[in-house]
Amino acid sequence: MNVELKRLMRHQRYIIERDSAKGVLHYGSEEELYKMSPYGLYEYEQEQQEAEYRALLRKAMYMALSDLQEWNPHWYELVTEYYLSEPRPTLEQVGERYGVSRQAVTKSIRKGMTVLRCHANMHLAELLNE
Repeated sequence: MNVELKRLMRHQRYIIERDSAKGVLHYGSEEELYKMSPYGLYEYEQEQQEAEYRALLRKAMYMALSDLQEWNPHWYELVTEYYLSEPRPTLEQVGERYGVSRQAVTKSIRKGMTVLRCHANMHLAELLNE
């Protein structure tokens, strides 16, 4: 039995040396393989997943903006003018344009953003379940 064990150990050393000479690597799991890969496969796949998620977020936001535009055009105009304009106007400038105070603009933008977040989360959940 001792001879058999020595023969198996020698054969195992031979296989390890042969594989390392040929550049064959052995890992415990596929995730470990990706993490140790010199080509950055693990990071590449993470970046791809993050890019897909950002694309879904963008799509959900566009859908939520269209919902807000249909549901309350005034809030849509305030939110898009304040957050999406370049250069970004002050609340006073937006208030002057619509003939209301800065506080009224702030209150309307907050309400619009609350609705926008709610609809964006709803659309994102739908897109993730597809």
